[in-house]
Amino acid sequence: MASGMRGGQARRAMTSGMRNGSAATRALRNGLATLALAAAMAALPVSAAPFAWITNQGSDTVSVVDIATAGVVATVPVGHSPAGVAASDAAGRVFVSNADGGSVSVLSLDTRAVVATVAVPDGPVGIAAAPDGRRVYVAAWYGNRLVAIDAAGARVTGAVPLGRAPAGIAVAPDSATVYVAERDDDCVAVVDAATLAVRSRIRVGAHPFALAVAPDGRRLLALNVVSNDVSVVDLASGRVAATVPVGLAPYGASFSADGRRAWITNQHGESVSLLEFDAAGGARLAATFERAADYPEGIALAGDRLLVVSWMNDEALLLDPASGARLASVALGRNPRGFGQMLSTR
Repeated sequence: MASGMRGGQARRAMTSGMRNGSAATRALRNGLATLALAAAMAALPVSAAPFAWITNQGSDTVSVVDIATAGVVATVPVGHSPAGVAASDAAGRVFVSNADGGSVSVLSLDTRAVVATVAVPDGPVGIAAAPDGRRVYVAAWYGNRLVAIDAAGARVTGAVPLGRAPAGIAVAPDSATVYVAERDDDCVAVVDAATLAVRSRIRVGAHPFALAVAPDGRRLLALNVVSNDVSVVDLASGRVAATVPVGLAPYGASFSADGRRAWITNQHGESVSLLEFDAAGGARLAATFERAADYPEGIALAGDRLLVVSWMNDEALLLDPASGARLASVALGRNPRGFGQMLSTR
């Protein structure tokens, strides 16, 4: 397998620059670009997201990180080889896919303890909670299906067959549509949440793994771990509007609150790419933060800090989202992933 799976049965098979002018000129221009981006970031609304729930696949735990203090406030034992995470303020719970345990652990946001375990066999990895807090969706990698779980009752309510190696999941802001990366088919399945039927498929790049939908629901990002690019899908037309080359093995994505920017971890490139989008649907690579982390995986914009999970160094890094400068680091468990929705407000 390429990027995506780790531990036991579930393992992953897993410059641009200015060519003219002096080094001083390039440095000046880069500095001005960073200042411009910093100013733009300062103008964005800041969402309250003080906690990150990060899966530690090698130690079978979840680390709860206080973003404000850059410290671990709880370590919660879960199932075997936890990989994906879906923190839901609306549901008051955190859902963790245990890839080798064949289950989903359900944690309470308030008590920070496991309150239920739901059986989901066949390598559950990708997981996402609907914004309305009513349902959670899990991709069974080996079973080639999407499983729906009632968030309040912690029980399976349905499933739909999918293509090969379903991986990352994203849910539309209105909770009506579920998008699933069919990694080995180079497609994104568009699933109707009400009927659990596949409405259509969108052809993207080579081996899409992670997905992210913009806050306004207008575009979807598919991170293609083999073609090393991001497919930008216009959801109104259901077509790829742009393809943006990034680093090696793009793995995780996080949008800004206004949807005009997205940060991408490049797992094998050990970097973070910053994409910018315009009103006409265009997309471009605005910056690359080189040597951002060793084997960066999960990523989330938390207010004025960019959280990046380093699988190789067993830590989470807090970066400046405009420059990529390192602000702090937090020690985690073994082989942390943080694949999915890590942030909660409590």
